[in-house]
Amino acid sequence: MWNLHTLSRVQKLELLGAGVLILCVLGLSLWYMATHKAPEPYALVPEETVVIPPAEPQTIREHAQYYDIEAAYPSETPLAVSAGTPADAKAIERMRDFVEETIESFKREGNFASLTKEDIQIMGYEDGRKQALAIEYDEVLGPHTVSYVYTMYADTFGAHPNSFYRTFVFDAETGKELTLAELFAPRSGYLKRISEIARFELQKKLGEDVDVSYMQQGTEPDAINFQTFVIEGDSLVFLFPPYQVGPYALGPQSVSIPFAQLEDIVLPKYLP
Repeated sequence: MWNLHTLSRVQKLELLGAGVLILCVLGLSLWYMATHKAPEPYALVPEETVVIPPAEPQTIREHAQYYDIEAAYPSETPLAVSAGTPADAKAIERMRDFVEETIESFKREGNFASLTKEDIQIMGYEDGRKQALAIEYDEVLGPHTVSYVYTMYADTFGAHPNSFYRTFVFDAETGKELTLAELFAPRSGYLKRISEIARFELQKKLGEDVDVSYMQQGTEPDAINFQTFVIEGDSLVFLFPPYQVGPYALGPQSVSIPFAQLEDIVLPKYLP
């Protein structure tokens, strides 16, 4: 045992110094706590959500002496997720082939590689006039499908430029390209039903502007009249280019038919 009286002078000074140091540390701690705000409780910082923008469309541009071409098709589709990358690649290939074939047809009909001096003069090419083709597309989603609407605008020096459509409808699960017939039960008479609804809706939509005989001819229950369609939400949408259901002045027309009006003949897998 030892006590304060048994300590040497040096030991007493060391003990005193230690006490002073402890008091200083304690005093500084109290001062810091009194003058500084307590830190906020630790919280996990949520990970930043990375939004990947859709890929840019594939484009084809040709600006030649006698024509201009601007065309586009997708470089990816939602089928990559829903049906797999092979289905996505096949759908893109199908649409690319269509775009390239349309361009080749435009060039072939324009006969640009074999124009004579007389052709050039008659067509006005000497004055810088050009024919033109533009191909645009829109993506349309349904509950079980992915659709694409291609709109072609062509100026071939006719009375006026013209436009027409081409659509692609893919089964979202398999990636298969669908025809209109494949949405309906066999022997369901779907064309007759669609024709009747389309005529009713067009007559109501066009009112006094409707040319009944013109409209009826373009909506005969024939597959070719209803081949241009997409599935948008809970409806089947048909597109009619100028001249199909009325004169050019009426422009393009469309009819949207809710699946509710067709549910007794549509295959269950394609109902909303």
